[in-house]
Amino acid sequence: MEIKQLEFFVAACGRGSFNKAAECLYTTQPNVSRVISGLEKELGRELFERNSKGIQLTPFGETVREYAENILKNIGMINRLVPDDAEEKLSVSTYASNFLSRLLIEFYKETEGNCVIEHFQGTVEEVTDNVRRGISEIGVVMLAEKQLTTFGHILEHKRLRFHHLGTRELGLFVGPNHPLYERDSVDFEELSGLKFIRGARDYFSMEHHLDAVSMGGLDSESLNNVIRTGSDYLYVNTLLHTDVCGLGVRLHGEKHWIHDVKILSIDGCEPTLAVGYTTADHQEALSAPAEKFIELLRKRM
Repeated sequence: MEIKQLEFFVAACGRGSFNKAAECLYTTQPNVSRVISGLEKELGRELFERNSKGIQLTPFGETVREYAENILKNIGMINRLVPDDAEEKLSVSTYASNFLSRLLIEFYKETEGNCVIEHFQGTVEEVTDNVRRGISEIGVVMLAEKQLTTFGHILEHKRLRFHHLGTRELGLFVGPNHPLYERDSVDFEELSGLKFIRGARDYFSMEHHLDAVSMGGLDSESLNNVIRTGSDYLYVNTLLHTDVCGLGVRLHGEKHWIHDVKILSIDGCEPTLAVGYTTADHQEALSAPAEKFIELLRKRM
């Protein structure tokens, strides 16, 4: 039995299909199917029931899943005990954010390159999974306040804790080719007539709960999402060179997001987006690099 087999198996469990597991593992669906079939052959029993609707864990698979998750978690913790060439390391997972990218650069400058930075980017699910598995010490997330209860249940299951840093409002990100570029603000009613680019599908993305953010003035179904992507490069270049806009968290004092991209305030938008970070339940204190990064984040917020 190999660690790779357990990683593929747990990924398929979490995403409910071999195809979605392949996407997050950066491999192909046939490869995921082959690896898991090999594990089933080795164990002598089926882990999944395959049907036209997808895959479903067998009772045996449910038992194996619990053991597999514990094994991967322990491996992650062991790996963190192995010293790097550098004396210190910042290990962090975050949602896609140019602000957080700049913050990591600021961290690098303040530590004068004497601290290794290990950064992973993904959805809220992927960020929390990285912390759960010990891949990252901390995971910075953003979600609507009304999602905190649901998020809390997920964290309890993953044995994580959420540290709330602040609550911010939604902003409209526009580039120089956008008709609203010279404006400082926009009404919620105007959003339904615009073209949007949005990130990868994520239950905790703000688009899924826009009705709460807009206080009932707008819902995600009325947005004209012309591009969906998990690529930061496509996101940034779309904003810079087209009339397509995006939605994101608006931090105080931030008027420009990147290059010529502006952040417009949305009239009547209440601060309902919670920003914070997750840690493992058993972690009593942050490492010095993680503490320094979180302190920078607090200051910039």
